[in-house]
Amino acid sequence: MTQQNDLMTREEVLALLEIKPATLYAYVSRGLIRARPHEDGRKSLYLRRDVERLGTRKRGRAPTGSVAESTMRFGDPVLHSAITQITPHGPRYRNRLATDLASAGASFESVVHLLMTGIWQDSLAVWSPQETPPDVLRFLSTYNGEVASADIGNLLGMVPFALAMQGRGPREIADGSAVQAARLMLHCMAGCVGFLGPKRAYVARTADETVAAQILRAAGAEVTPENLRAVNAALVLTADNELAPATFAARVAASTNADLFSCVAAAIGSHIGFSTGTSTEKIETLLLCEPLDALDSRKDRVREYGASLFAFNHPLYPGGDARADLMMQLAELATQRDEAAGIDTQRAAGTRLTLDFLARMRSELSAHPGLAMGIVVLARALGLPDGTATAIWVIGRSAGWVAHVMEQRTQAFMLRPRAKYGFGGAIEPAVASPVDTPKAK
Repeated sequence: MTQQNDLMTREEVLALLEIKPATLYAYVSRGLIRARPHEDGRKSLYLRRDVERLGTRKRGRAPTGSVAESTMRFGDPVLHSAITQITPHGPRYRNRLATDLASAGASFESVVHLLMTGIWQDSLAVWSPQETPPDVLRFLSTYNGEVASADIGNLLGMVPFALAMQGRGPREIADGSAVQAARLMLHCMAGCVGFLGPKRAYVARTADETVAAQILRAAGAEVTPENLRAVNAALVLTADNELAPATFAARVAASTNADLFSCVAAAIGSHIGFSTGTSTEKIETLLLCEPLDALDSRKDRVREYGASLFAFNHPLYPGGDARADLMMQLAELATQRDEAAGIDTQRAAGTRLTLDFLARMRSELSAHPGLAMGIVVLARALGLPDGTATAIWVIGRSAGWVAHVMEQRTQAFMLRPRAKYGFGGAIEPAVASPVDTPKAK
């Protein structure tokens, strides 16, 4: 998501590059500098990383420190990885496009195995049974009936730490049991969706149950083939997105030889930051809140806060996020089924209003919905309680986090960048002298 400090005005660009307006427009037309619409709809803002990169080229090779610093803002690649490639059509998992896998009905379990091991197994739909540890069940039971939808991310963040206790974290490293540990963790997280459902408590996995099926049952939704396919697709589409901030956090933890559970906990802590994973909750409470027939009045919110709050126009997908588009297509199909069957007509009407509103935002404001929007719209179309979209995102992305942890371990070096010391223009705080210090009375 592009933040305000990632953008520059025309005047700032002209001054930094020492160029004329005509030259700037030429750079934009050639794709050397990307522009974003200003909130007033009349001017443009320019991506700082593009401007700085072009400035570096104009001045010759930049110092190593400057290059390294610029890579941290959606810049050049900083790590070798064979897991996910970013393309205009969405992420490609080990040479398989995520949208193709989701559209073809590939099971989330197969995609998890692909990301972690590089091996594709079509038939891998159900994992072998694993019991939730009794101490973890006792811990989770203390939250029965007390988890609000906005807190589901925090609860999911505690699950890996709970699993790391009783010596399970060190055993994961000593025994090389990352795959089995990851499967246990994913099902434990899926069971936590039950805190949002009618039971308001943990819902353990049943025999031969997939992650998607467990999520639906825990949420109190009907487990139909159509609903299973939709939730499974959402999990597949969220499974990885290269070096997102939370993924990088997982790799940093992995580089210190932390156990798998602790690495994923570090990732969740980063994911639920105000500028990233909480966009699902903000979409539910600030944009797609009741009444839905008043959505047009929220157009200004999209114009002003679309990128920062609601994750429109992801910098990696300037032409639109294919993952979000596919999830909204699945929401449309769910709505058509409800309308044809004459059931949940109020929910279907709400989904129609939402989809029509998002189509207008795309055409009128060039505001392309991102992944968070796609998950929320699909979850609501399926009748899942608020907060489930956040849970699906965390559960799905945990597959990618595990894969990156395993890959980072093979690279055998610690991720430890250096800081460029300075006060950034601030005045150095003065140190009081003995003369200035008030005497005790």
